[in-house]
Amino acid sequence: MDYERFFKLNDDPFSNIPDSRFYYDSPQHSRAIMHLAHVAERMRGLGVLTGEVGTGKTMLARRLLEILREDGRFETALLVLTHGDFSPLWFLRRVGALLDVKDVSDDKTQVSSALARRLMEIHAEGRKAVILIDEANLLRGQAMLEEIRGLLNLELSDARLITFILFGMTEVNQNLLVDVSLNQRVSVKYHLGPLDEDAVKEYVQHRLVVAGREEELFTDTAYQLIARYSQGRPRLINAICDNALMEGCLQEKDLLDASVIQIVANNLGLDDGAEQTAGVTAGAEANDYGF
Repeated sequence: MDYERFFKLNDDPFSNIPDSRFYYDSPQHSRAIMHLAHVAERMRGLGVLTGEVGTGKTMLARRLLEILREDGRFETALLVLTHGDFSPLWFLRRVGALLDVKDVSDDKTQVSSALARRLMEIHAEGRKAVILIDEANLLRGQAMLEEIRGLLNLELSDARLITFILFGMTEVNQNLLVDVSLNQRVSVKYHLGPLDEDAVKEYVQHRLVVAGREEELFTDTAYQLIARYSQGRPRLINAICDNALMEGCLQEKDLLDASVIQIVANNLGLDDGAEQTAGVTAGAEANDYGF
């Protein structure tokens, strides 16, 4: 039996695929969206959002993309970098393709000219060109940064023609220091931290509700261990909860307690040592079992 049927779910609540239906608007996520939307709205040129691995940067990027597209005033797209081994020409061609530049050339000068013309067209249509870049920590080196700076130099007397919003590891900030002029153009920096214990509980409950589950599925002490072992990182929260649902289904448990989370933590290698966890886990399990 799959756990969706056992727990009466309509969808997979803890997939790590960044599905914006499951976006959880925590206070810090809400602030991040407002800051970055301001960068896009005012065409400030360059905004940066950083965060450690698994803190939800990609989900937030996709949510911002969705908001800008729904607005209708933006010509916007998301560029996801998968490796750092690419040339400035490749980057310019990709930006051009995302902005619907036709017949992109292999000559960098021609690509730059075609991109500039397209940005002028977008501006003349009363729209704003905004490119979101995920995994932007892969933008490295003076040559690459100079191309971004060159695009940001495309301005009219009353408007900038393109804005970039970068999402990535904190390494982004270090990379930008290579180009002092570009670094000084960053209008907004926001760091996405881990969720606190209360937010972890709300995050899990939100995803369950979106997936069709209204009734509580985890005990309070289970939530405490989820927060502890995940360190408040959504990617790990998803992994723990996904495995907990499978374990609970196998045990035919209607309510998942701390013992289930402890099994999952052990299986995933998240247990930080018996001496450190014994007290918390024993107390949690005693509460769950009513001892």
